[in-house]
Amino acid sequence: MAVDDSFEIPPLDELIKRMEGLEGLRKRSRAAFGRNWLVFLLLTALSLAVSLLFIRGVAGWIVFAVAVFSLFIWLQAKNGRALAPYREAYKNQVMGPLIEAVLPGFEHQPDAGIDQETYLASRLFPARPDRYSSEDRFSGKLAGVPLTFAEVHAEEEQEDCDDDGCDSHYVTIFKGLFAVAEFPKKFSGTVLVYPDRSEKLLGHLSRGLQKLGGRFRGLQLVKLEDPEFERRFVVFASDPVTARYVLSTSLMEALRRFRDRFGQVYVSFIDGTLYLAAPVREDLFEPPPVWRRAVDVGRLRRYAQALAMMRAVVTELGLNVRIWGERALE
Repeated sequence: MAVDDSFEIPPLDELIKRMEGLEGLRKRSRAAFGRNWLVFLLLTALSLAVSLLFIRGVAGWIVFAVAVFSLFIWLQAKNGRALAPYREAYKNQVMGPLIEAVLPGFEHQPDAGIDQETYLASRLFPARPDRYSSEDRFSGKLAGVPLTFAEVHAEEEQEDCDDDGCDSHYVTIFKGLFAVAEFPKKFSGTVLVYPDRSEKLLGHLSRGLQKLGGRFRGLQLVKLEDPEFERRFVVFASDPVTARYVLSTSLMEALRRFRDRFGQVYVSFIDGTLYLAAPVREDLFEPPPVWRRAVDVGRLRRYAQALAMMRAVVTELGLNVRIWGERALE
C-alpha cells in the first residue's frame, strides 16, 4: 500500500489523549509479559536439570522435550491473557473512534474474516492456497453500497528438492486487504484487471499469450483504447464486449487514479460483484507492541489510510453512482 500524503486523517488530539491513557495498562501488560517469560525460562532450566540429573539418557531428553512443549503452551496462554486487556482497550478507545471517523456505521470484527470460498470466487489468484487466514473483517454500507473487507493471507506450499531430499516451505500468494462490493451494473461474465507487471502471479502465461492465442484461464486478453490504462493494467475477460461494458472510460480513469494514489491493486468484476485485492506487507489494525509506547501517530496514520483506501473503493470507483441488483455479500 502506497502512502498517500494528500490524505488527512481525522483530528488526532482526542485519539492521542486516548492512547496516552492506555500507557498504564500497556506497562502492566508488559510487566506481566516479562514475568511470564521469566517463569518459563526458570522452569525450562529446572526441567533440564531434572532430566539430566535424575532421569538421564534418551528418556531424560524425552521428558525434557515434553516439559518444554507443555511450558510453551502455558506461556502462550498466559501471555494471551496478559495482553488481552490492552488489545481490547486499544480496539475500543482508539480504533473504534478512528473507524467511525473514516467509515461511519461500519462494524469491525477483529476475529472474523473473508472466507476462502469468497477469496477463490474472485478468480484473481490462480493458485489455490494450501494455507489461508483472514482477520479484521469490516462490513457496512457506504452511500448505500454494501462493502465488506478484511485482511487476507494466502500461501502456497512448495518443495525444494536436492540430493539430500526435499524441504517444504510456504510462499505468499497474496497478503493484504481484500474487499467485496456490489457493482452498479448488472452483467453476466468475468473481467480480471491485473497490474501490468504481474509476471510472478501469472507465470509464463503472461509472457506467452501470443502463443496461447491471447487466452488465460479460459479468458481472453482484451486490448482497450486507453493507452494510460494499458500502461498500468492488463485485462482478461470472458469476452471483449463484457470488458468494454464494465470498464467504461470513467471507470478506467478512476482505476488509474486509484492505482496512482494507493499503489498496486488487483480487481475482478464477476456477475455484478467487484472484488479488489490491495497488497499490504504489514499487519494492520493492531495496537503497538507492549514494549513500545502506546502513542504511535505513524501507525495510526497507516491504519487511517488503509480505511480510506477501502472507502475509496466505493467513492472513487463510482460504485455509489447508481445501484442495481442485490447485495454482493450478505
